Amino acid sequence: MAGLSDSMRFLKAEEFFAKTPNAKGPKSLTSASSTQSIDPKEPLRYAALLTFDQGSTCLFQFVTPQLWRLRFDPSAKNASDYSDANSRTIVQNSFADLVDELQIQLRRTDKAWNAPDAQPDSCWGTTFSETNDPSGWVLSSLRYPSQKDANAGTKGDVQIKAYFRKDPFQIQCTRIVQPQLDPYTALPGLSSSSVEQVIWQTSPTRTFLQSPEQPRATNIVLNVTKPGPAEYVGFGEQGGRTVMKSATLMNYFCYDNFNYKQVYNQGPLDAREPLYHSQPFFLELNGTPGYHNVTATLVDNYSQVFVDLGQSDSGRIALGIRFGVLDCYFLSADKVPELIWLFTSIVGRPRLKPRFILGHHQGAYGYANGPQLENVVSNYRKVGVPLDGLHIDVDFQHKYRTFTTDDGNFPDVKGMFGRLRNQGVKCCTNITPIISLDGYRTNDDPYATINAAWDQDDHTNPSKNFLIMDKRLLDGLQSQQAKDQQYLRYSTGQALVTCPSSMDRPRFKDGPDDYQFEENFNSGYPYHGGVSYGAELGIPGFYPDLNRQAVRENFWASQYEDLLNKGLEFVWQDMTTPAVAYCYGDMLGFPGRLLVSTDPYGQNPDVLPPQKAAIELWALYSYNLHKATYKALEHSETRKNKRNFIIGRGSSTGMHRFAGLWTGDNGSTWDFWRITVAQVIALGFSGISIAGVDMGGFTPGSDNGQWCDPDLFIRWYSGAFLLPWYRNHYNGKEGQKLFQEVYKFATIEQDYPQFQIADNQRDLYASVLPICKYYVRLRYSLMQALYDRMFENLINGLPIVRSMLITDPDDTSLFNQAAAFIDTQYLLGHYILVCPLMDSDDVNGGSRLIYLPRPDSWFSFNLRTEDDPNFVGVPLSAPVEGGSIFPFNARISSDPSHTPYITPIYIREGKSSITLYRLGGRSWFLMFLDDGVSRSSAPTDLPQHQNTGSPPDPNPDAKGEYQEVRVDQKTSANIRTITLTHIHNNYDPSTGIGNTYQVVIWMVADHDLSGQLIPLDPSPSVTFTDKQGSDVTGCSFEYRADIGATIASVPVTLASGTLAIKHSILENANGASGPSTTNAVNGAH
Repeated sequence: MAGLSDSMRFLKAEEFFAKTPNAKGPKSLTSASSTQSIDPKEPLRYAALLTFDQGSTCLFQFVTPQLWRLRFDPSAKNASDYSDANSRTIVQNSFADLVDELQIQLRRTDKAWNAPDAQPDSCWGTTFSETNDPSGWVLSSLRYPSQKDANAGTKGDVQIKAYFRKDPFQIQCTRIVQPQLDPYTALPGLSSSSVEQVIWQTSPTRTFLQSPEQPRATNIVLNVTKPGPAEYVGFGEQGGRTVMKSATLMNYFCYDNFNYKQVYNQGPLDAREPLYHSQPFFLELNGTPGYHNVTATLVDNYSQVFVDLGQSDSGRIALGIRFGVLDCYFLSADKVPELIWLFTSIVGRPRLKPRFILGHHQGAYGYANGPQLENVVSNYRKVGVPLDGLHIDVDFQHKYRTFTTDDGNFPDVKGMFGRLRNQGVKCCTNITPIISLDGYRTNDDPYATINAAWDQDDHTNPSKNFLIMDKRLLDGLQSQQAKDQQYLRYSTGQALVTCPSSMDRPRFKDGPDDYQFEENFNSGYPYHGGVSYGAELGIPGFYPDLNRQAVRENFWASQYEDLLNKGLEFVWQDMTTPAVAYCYGDMLGFPGRLLVSTDPYGQNPDVLPPQKAAIELWALYSYNLHKATYKALEHSETRKNKRNFIIGRGSSTGMHRFAGLWTGDNGSTWDFWRITVAQVIALGFSGISIAGVDMGGFTPGSDNGQWCDPDLFIRWYSGAFLLPWYRNHYNGKEGQKLFQEVYKFATIEQDYPQFQIADNQRDLYASVLPICKYYVRLRYSLMQALYDRMFENLINGLPIVRSMLITDPDDTSLFNQAAAFIDTQYLLGHYILVCPLMDSDDVNGGSRLIYLPRPDSWFSFNLRTEDDPNFVGVPLSAPVEGGSIFPFNARISSDPSHTPYITPIYIREGKSSITLYRLGGRSWFLMFLDDGVSRSSAPTDLPQHQNTGSPPDPNPDAKGEYQEVRVDQKTSANIRTITLTHIHNNYDPSTGIGNTYQVVIWMVADHDLSGQLIPLDPSPSVTFTDKQGSDVTGCSFEYRADIGATIASVPVTLASGTLAIKHSILENANGASGPSTTNAVNGAH
């Protein structure tokens, strides 16, 4: 690059959109064409080609009746100029295959409950015609009862109409939408008619704009109308405190953005900062007030994407791309869950993950030797805080060589992993993509990875060389000489330029990197980069060309075998952009003009694929890094039939198929805690199941404290206790933090006598361990609930943790007076509402306002964690009406009786601790039981297992070895019936949970003047029957008057696959009713 003057560089959004006033674009539509052919090879199948006054075109394609794709390539003249190949973001290689596969998925009788409604014999198609007036053309998607009807053009039900207006050019999409009746205000029997409404439209003035720059920048903008009442959610991990975004600019560009402040220097609350993960996907809610409709937008581009969310024009959203073709997908559905199914049907859903990843994890940069690791686990076990995962950073490596272990500090890695595994702790280590220069072709401390990576004597042979070579795009540079090259980065809001030919380089521990940039520049030898791990820690090195399939499969995969043979259980993928030190590339990544492989389909391993500049494919490398690692684990003999997991630090849309996401290097500040819930919720809208932050913060806070503020730490641990990824991770290197393990707060003065705790802080410090221990254990008591939602994500795409906008779509107050609560409350599935405090106890005395979504009523969460195995919970309190807003005293206290209230938790009425949905007067949930570790547990009929390539895998991993239990509740007269049914029965759960389910049926009962529960008299009766109504033996029940609950025990085998528990609903001695209100299947917890 040539620094700030180069067109091939990162632009801030405000710089990009400043080009708009001088941009050109089509003004009118001169023609439109389509076809009725359903031949998959026909590019206009279900599509229309629009030709403009300038001679340019755009292609509008229906993917499903509710999902369409819009591409604008100013150089394309015909439909055949638009490639049928999809990007790696999309699950199918070709667009034609995607359309046909989704046709199959929509017809399935066993598809997820939130999938669009379509009958098994149905199909869909399109019609195309001129509009009734001379304004343009219309392409309509229709669903037909059968292929015969489609062929005859009869009985078609219009789904979406896309109108193409001539002059000025505009696209308007309409849909028949159903009225949204408020359950509080709608009169009984009142109905409203469905209507055709515009659900999405481009700007009537200048839909497309372009201001190209030589040699490669296309700078294309799509302008879309922004309805006044609409709210916008999603946007990936993009910073900002609110789930519903106000007017702002956004930059999508994978960036090693330490502490979220490098470009604008405003910190984590600034939505403009480009972060580690680029996922430009968002939803529009309330765009058609009073009617059911949500729409969504995905911009599919590996490079830089810009969003102007009404910042410069309150009635417009501008979507911009820096390089390549504008390629967007748009979706429409009645409600958010249906839309998430649609979205995850094109970007994919993951495979089954091991159960232990939902546990409590501990990591630190600075765990320097084996005894230290084993001491951490030992201390967690001593204090009774559960721990499932231990994360070891690059300290584990020999001389920072990727894939190696330090035999001096970790002399018996296999033995250590084995001992930790015997204590229930699984280990991962940090794998970065750099390959150290050190150890090539030497008998003195050789490095196997670098020797396998390339052959210096035959360095142009693709079959022997797996590294990125130093070849540059030189077109358009003022000077092509090495000495004149510059690299650009941002730091604390300042644009900084570095000359790579100078010796202004990090001084690593082993000495300066004094290579000659001029000799290596554009030489065709491996690109020379380097990584900094802080201070003088790091190495120079090369990078594997992971955009080549042969490199992923023939080189990268084999490098894991030694670690896996030693017992490594999962992988921590870090520095994924890849992150390089400032003097080796642009924006702390590759040089923007470095040529890298494009990763086309159908690659020949002996031939280099086509190349583009790195900045044109910026997010593709990190995507393929995660993909390569996942495939390596899946195909390893050591990992045969074992589920695999990667926790990765950023990539692009589609990465969730291979890895979970942690959101990068945060800090121990209240602002970082405040955005935690919003980030996880936002990522959940795109179907990402495992996402989270470094609990407690990775770096010291703004006060440079040597440990996390205990007030903040308690709030983080207790408030995040049901978020999917639950890892405590910190920088423990010299000059950073001394500790962050939960148990350490109790022994600061003993361990660090130079520090004295102030008298008025002693109770707070003493409270850290018992409070955090309580919430970690409470998480484990609900592990089955977490696992059920993770398992279900494979099927329906819904996230484990959900926004109230997903679970309560009919609560319109969420768009006005209750909107603020969306950022600070989340639900596990559909039923458990968590309301963490986001501020210090110094603010409002530890009190917060709670909002309970309407129309359901809610109970204060009554389950507890106790050592007594006979302890079930505390009596159920009276329900609180949905829609209520009230204060809650959640102050931090050393009083154990107050600990359950430090994070307010509520449970939906009529729901159990693992209930999911209510339909009419009944509620139901699904529970998935398996061994938690085997790939063979996965359902066999999921797309992610069926579409494994051509020819299909003859020995698929998925074998359906699981048990799916459906639990229904229904109240009729004075009987509550709870029915347990085996929906899928190919696993014996007794090996994991014992021989019985424990079903707890809670009742609201009155108290006497002394506060004691008044027992129901007579006590409730319970009967057990099979699906034929015959009595079932082997079951028992007990009425517990002290807690107001009936506990029923039933065999896990269930009679004939179905067992009904009929529980009487009685009145107590005072005449007050004591209905059964919740139940919990505890046997699987």
